[in-house]
Amino acid sequence: MSEAATSPIREAIQQAISDNPVILFMKGTPDAPACGFSARTVAVLQTVGTQFAAVDILPDPRIRQELSAISNWPTIPQLFVEGELVGGCDIISEMYESGELQQLLGVEGAPDAEASAAAAEASGAAAVQAPPLSIENRL
Repeated sequence: MSEAATSPIREAIQQAISDNPVILFMKGTPDAPACGFSARTVAVLQTVGTQFAAVDILPDPRIRQELSAISNWPTIPQLFVEGELVGGCDIISEMYESGELQQLLGVEGAPDAEASAAAAEASGAAAVQAPPLSIENRL
């Protein structure tokens, strides 16, 4: 195998994906997203009330490089559910609007979830329903 396949960073990413049923690789943290796409994805996850782990890819450019090599997906954020890449911000938003994301996560949408997400997005703040899990960023 190539050196990349046995990279400690790649192994740590794969372990994080395996260890966490729902994990978001993003720019920044859920409390302080560093880009609009990450902020929107966090807002959607918090609106549906699912707990998730989050990894900030910004501290080390190798995290993004190895993550993209694992997922074959070039953009950030990236959401994984049960070890499988679901997609980025646009896909997560579309799945949320159709109810498919709630089905995938095994949760029911909040009664006024669409309005809550729109309000959170408009204010730049995420609706807080379930705090995200934090994992130590050892990458």
